[in-house]
Amino acid sequence: MHRLKLAGSIAALVAAGFVGSQLPGFGADSKDKNSKTANSTVGFVDLGRVTDQIKKTQTWQVMAAKFEDQRKKAQQEIADLTKIRYLTDAERKELNDLRTKAKTTDGDKARLAELENRSDALDKEFQNLAGVEKPDATQDARIKALAKMRENAITALQEATEKRSQDLRDAEGQVLEEAQGKILKVVEGVADGRNLTMVIDRQAILYGGQDLTEDVLKKLGATK
Repeated sequence: MHRLKLAGSIAALVAAGFVGSQLPGFGADSKDKNSKTANSTVGFVDLGRVTDQIKKTQTWQVMAAKFEDQRKKAQQEIADLTKIRYLTDAERKELNDLRTKAKTTDGDKARLAELENRSDALDKEFQNLAGVEKPDATQDARIKALAKMRENAITALQEATEKRSQDLRDAEGQVLEEAQGKILKVVEGVADGRNLTMVIDRQAILYGGQDLTEDVLKKLGATK
């Protein structure tokens, strides 16, 4: 089996779009193209077209939908954490227990509302105290306590947001890596069938080479 040399990653090849797109002879359009490319050991694939077409396949759309669900879930989690930003761990557990309780009393409902609104209430209290021109000792101590709570809440939210952002980046990378791996495997199979030793992106070729794009699209099930 011939060893296929792939000229860099797909991302790198697509980024090479500035090469040859407006130069004479691009795409090997000369009259003797067929005779010369038939003996060429170099092939090329229009990766831009392959990428556009593979995104229309059901497999890709399922992966994209799964990623979108993860993104929305992460956004909702951050929104929920923001709403209870000042609650202690014990209060958060109490809130969760109340939310999942099968039957709630009027007292449960009042406590639930209190916990859900506490963070906004504390922010309002802080703003009111911050507007006091000459706070007394008690007010000053409360301002400092609330400021500390706000600082801790901001730090916690930033950490939670970054964690979810990293999880999303990892998920996106996994989807792209899976798609790239599939494309490269198909490209290698097509190239091997034609006894080619190298395949590059169409945008990086100035002249000659065998066009593998249609065969790759058929193998990927991404033809129109």
